[in-house]
Amino acid sequence: MSREFNIDYVFSFIPKMLSYLHITLFIVASSLVLGLIIGLLVALPRMYNIPFLKRVSQVYVSFFRGTPILIQLFLVYYGLPELLKLVDINSSRWDVLWFAVATYALNSGAFISEIIRSGVGAVDRGQIEAAQSVGMSGYQTFTRIILPQALAVVVPVFSNLVIGNLKDTSLAFTIGAMEMTGKSQTLGSATQHFVETYIALSLIYLVISLIVQKLFKVLENTLLRHEHRDSVQKEPAKRKGFVVRYLRSPRLSKGGKGI
Repeated sequence: MSREFNIDYVFSFIPKMLSYLHITLFIVASSLVLGLIIGLLVALPRMYNIPFLKRVSQVYVSFFRGTPILIQLFLVYYGLPELLKLVDINSSRWDVLWFAVATYALNSGAFISEIIRSGVGAVDRGQIEAAQSVGMSGYQTFTRIILPQALAVVVPVFSNLVIGNLKDTSLAFTIGAMEMTGKSQTLGSATQHFVETYIALSLIYLVISLIVQKLFKVLENTLLRHEHRDSVQKEPAKRKGFVVRYLRSPRLSKGGKGI
């Protein structure tokens, strides 16, 4: 039973929880980096229609997108050591934090693979064919044509994923990871001021989420501004090309009647 509400505890709990913020951010950052690698590897078979690997990636994505993150945490925490025993690897001394990172990385990889597919799919196929026709390599086509346009499409979705991951890390304490939520549980149990604990924790998550959202909004606006500037620069060239083609048309050449 919680004690009588006291607002002073909210302000006293915030610094104590913030001392564990670096652990929460480490889980988010490392899982996203690993998730980007996993997501790219999972997306490629579906983008290039590689038969067997495409089916494997579909099963992987369906599982991690269709099951709760809490169940995934338990499966990795309790199941991975059993699998490692089959190859004589003892994980009993591993820090529980790595099991949390592995879970969130696998979960992020499933969502990121879909983000990559949607971003690349949003690029007009004609632009890719045009780049290849003028002799661009696959790398040049990707970095100069596909990537800039795909980024502008996926940044808002990726922003939601980052914020979602940040909030999902609050479940890492269920397997013993001592991050902000784990610390809040300890503070609540020690003081019996659970309401104040969760208010303080909510404020921290809210502020961080707003900061992340703002940063991605700035990035999105920057990408869109560059894309708009490029389109504006290309428009006069398109008009000039049209005028040149018109002036060279048979109607205005020798013997032509014109308009």
